[in-house]
This record gives sequence, structure tokens and C-alpha cells, in this order.
Amino acid sequence: MQHKFIPKIVLILLVLVGFFQQDSQAQDIHFSQFYASPLTLNPAMTGLMNGCYRGAVNYRNQYPTIDDYAYSTIAASFDMPLMRGMFGNSFAGAGIQFFNDRQGTGALNNLSVLGSVAGHLALDQSGNFLFSVGVQGGWVNKSVNFQALYFESQLDGNDFNPNISNNEAIEDNQINYFDLRAGAIISARINKNIGLYGGGSYFHITEPTESFLGDETNTLGARLVGHFGAELRPTDRLSINPNIIYMTQSAAQEFVVGANVGYSFDGGGRNSSGTSLYVGASYRLSYVPGDAVIALIGAEFNSLKFGISYDINISELKLASLGQGGFELSLGYEFDCNPQGKRGYPPVSCPRF
Repeated sequence: MQHKFIPKIVLILLVLVGFFQQDSQAQDIHFSQFYASPLTLNPAMTGLMNGCYRGAVNYRNQYPTIDDYAYSTIAASFDMPLMRGMFGNSFAGAGIQFFNDRQGTGALNNLSVLGSVAGHLALDQSGNFLFSVGVQGGWVNKSVNFQALYFESQLDGNDFNPNISNNEAIEDNQINYFDLRAGAIISARINKNIGLYGGGSYFHITEPTESFLGDETNTLGARLVGHFGAELRPTDRLSINPNIIYMTQSAAQEFVVGANVGYSFDGGGRNSSGTSLYVGASYRLSYVPGDAVIALIGAEFNSLKFGISYDINISELKLASLGQGGFELSLGYEFDCNPQGKRGYPPVSCPRF
């Protein structure tokens, strides 16, 4: 009976891809372990889990050898499902996330605090197929330390002199605005050995004005994301998790394809319990041709998940970066509670890393 829903799922995914393939402008933060930071990937993933609540912390340090282009990002989130058992196998989710991104010697800083809500609609009676939609909104503060920047007007003939005026019409060193995002995702548990998930998200829906010079025409362009993945379990102990993500914003594009392989030492890795180890590799293409190869190792200990990845820069930028791309850590905790009722809740098809 479950297989009659597969054409419906494929149709919805095609509609999502068509909707999110639009023009966009500028560039945002990103994580190589994108599924380990669900609320920065897609608001529709809010509350989409098997447990009762989930916390995640992510850290990324990119291009550390290039001061002007170095990025340091930290993110934290908490979310949980709501109203389970009240509407059959459909339920809701709510969460909150924080991230801070610091860029270059100019100390451009992006601090954001956002709340998320989502609805997860069961497409079949058993609850193995879910269609989820979510929205996310909150406060954004961006600031820049102009004292750390050098301008052409500060060139005194021999060197840059920070005591000379930069001659820029700086209105303020920080800006604040409300940001809005939305997303949708399909998750499907085909059977106990096959799970699928995929969707899209739309960031900066209102395209807010961003300018330290009071330029009202300078706006933050929308970022569009499409992501797909699967959980394949040839045996109770072995899992294979292929994944794809595509992002576009302004003239920038990014495409990542890869897979993680996991081994559960007690056969309990599917339900956030037991001990499992993961290894993975991905290849990223972006506005820099042949951008990076990403290597990952991860582990699960009952409800705790830990991942470490490294971007190996293989583009022409490697001459400046010395081959060092980005170092990334992820830490997640999903509390595996005991649901009410004899049957319990149906398992949700959701990514591990």
C-alpha cells in the first residue's frame, strides 16, 4: 500500500524544485555538514525527528591562512516536535536558532537569532510519508569595524596610514533588520531499509536593505536551496547515506554531492540509540571551479552525535590557502523518549549527518 504514494511524492518534489529555481542575489553562511545543522538548512526540518527534542552546535573555520578572506562561524539550535498523537500521525514542530559569523580582517560580523515553526502532514495512514512546511523569522545584526579596513585615500605614498580619513560616507557601523525564511520537505520511509528525504528552502524572502552608507537600493538577495538524501540499510549494522545540495544566491552557486557510510556496533543506529561510526566524502563545486573535497568522520553514542570534517581546497585558491579550506565540528543531542501508546510513533526518515 505504501508504494502508491511514491508518484505523489515525486510530483511534489518536482514542484518544489521548479519553485526554488529562481534568480537570486549575495552570499550566506554554509556548513559542509549541512544536515548536522537542520535549522540553518531548511525551516521545514523544525521538529522533524524521532526523539522528543534536539540540540545542535556547529563551528566552522574557513581559509584560516588568508586573513582577508577568513570566516569563523558558530551556530546553535534547539527544536522539538509538538502535538504528537493529537492529529493522527501529523504533528507540528518549534525551535530557535542562533548563529554568529565573523569575516576577514575587516571584522564584518553577522549575529542572527531566529525562531522556527513547522507542520508535518502525514500523507498515508501509517505516517511513513510526511510533507513538511516551515517558516523562520527573527532579528539580524550586522556590524563592521572600519578601523580594521584600509582605503585608497589612506595611501600616503609609501604605505597605508590609518590616521588619514577614508573619505567614505559611513552612516553607521551596524545595521539591524527582520529576516524571513521558508521551506518544504518530503520525507518517506519506504520500508525498514530505505528512507528518502528532499526539499527546498527560500531565505531572505523580503530581501532586506543592507548598507552601512545609507544606500536604500542595496538589498540582500534571496538564497535558494535544494537538498536531497537517502538512508539505505543493506544490513542492520550498515547504513549508506548519499546526499546532494544545491544553493544559489546572486551570481554565486554551490553544488555538493557525497555520501556517508555508517556502521552500528549493536544494530541500534536507526533510532538514535546504540553506538555507530561514520566516514564520508563529498565534492563541492561553486563559483570557484573544482572548489573542494570534503572528508568527514562521525560517531553516535546513544543520543549524542559528533562529527568532524575538513574541506581540502583543490581550486586555484589553494596557492593562497596552502590547500587549507575549512575545518568544521558538529555536536548534536537528540533525546530518545518513550512515546505514549502501545504502537508508538512511526519512524521519521531524517538524515544522520
